[in-house]
Amino acid sequence: MRTYLKIAGLLTGSLFLLNPSLFAQKGMGNSTGIAREFEQPEIELIFGRLDHIKTGPCEHATGYAYIGTHIFIKTDQSDELINIHLGAAYAVKSFVDELEIGEEISIQAFRTDELQPQDFIAKEITTNGRTLQLRDENLRPFWAGDRSFPQNQKFGRRGYRW
Repeated sequence: MRTYLKIAGLLTGSLFLLNPSLFAQKGMGNSTGIAREFEQPEIELIFGRLDHIKTGPCEHATGYAYIGTHIFIKTDQSDELINIHLGAAYAVKSFVDELEIGEEISIQAFRTDELQPQDFIAKEITTNGRTLQLRDENLRPFWAGDRSFPQNQKFGRRGYRW
C-alpha cells in the first residue's frame, strides 16, 4: 500500500513539474495557425521606413516559439506605426541583425481578425536588395517543422545561413 502511495505521489509531482514547461513552449495565440484555415487572408503590400525593432513575448503566436520579433514601420500615408510580426525570434535573428533603423522596407503581409488594425504578419520582406521569404504559399512559416528554407538556405531551429 505504501509503495502504491509513493508511486502515485511521484506521478502527481512529475505532472506538476512537467505541466508548466509544456505551456511555456507554446505561443499565446490561437491553437491552430492560419495555414490550416480553408480561406486564406488577402496579402497586402506595405512600403515604409523602419522605425524600430522589438523582440519579446508575442501575444498572437500560434507556434511553439513564445518569443517573437516585430518590426515597426512608418508609411508615407500615415504617421501611425505599423506593427509587422516577423516570426519566431530564433528564426529571423540573422536577418533582423542586418536591418538598420530608417531604411526603406517592402513587406508582403496579411491580417487576421484577432489583430489590431495596425498589426500585420509578414509573408515576405525586401530591403536593400535582400528578400526574406518567411511563409510559403499556404502562409505556413518555413521554420515550422524544420523544413528546408527556400533558395537552398538551410533553415531550422538554429536559423538560416546567408
